[in-house]
Amino acid sequence: MTREVIIAPPDLSLCDAWTLMCRERFRHLPIVSNGMLVGILSDRDILVRSSLEGGEVSVPDTPVGAAASPAPYVCEPHTDVCDLVRIMTEKKIDAVPVIDGANRLVGLVTSTDLMLLLIRLDEAKIPLPFQFELKEHSATFAA
Repeated sequence: MTREVIIAPPDLSLCDAWTLMCRERFRHLPIVSNGMLVGILSDRDILVRSSLEGGEVSVPDTPVGAAASPAPYVCEPHTDVCDLVRIMTEKKIDAVPVIDGANRLVGLVTSTDLMLLLIRLDEAKIPLPFQFELKEHSATFAA
């Protein structure tokens, strides 16, 4: 779990959030109001609202509260890692806020955290347990 979680209030601008996320090198920003989780903002949420101007990303001053996912999937500190990995994989989620029973943010679990957990468990020294199959993609799609 990411223990030093940077949070933002709903009225922070997307532009300021983007600057912060780029500077601190993270991709998910929990949005918190009065200690309560009200959403989560991803770098993707910002990029879909931005434009490219002269090779630079131009981010609007929209408040993060308007761009964040308002009801993210959350877990509690005692959530089983296997269950969390299964949900994150099925739902294609890269970050899950960790809340207590009162909806107060206590942490954030990211896909990077879970990959690092493998290293800590010394499982990275075994060969990949996957059977790979390559499928060629054709340029035409059937209607």
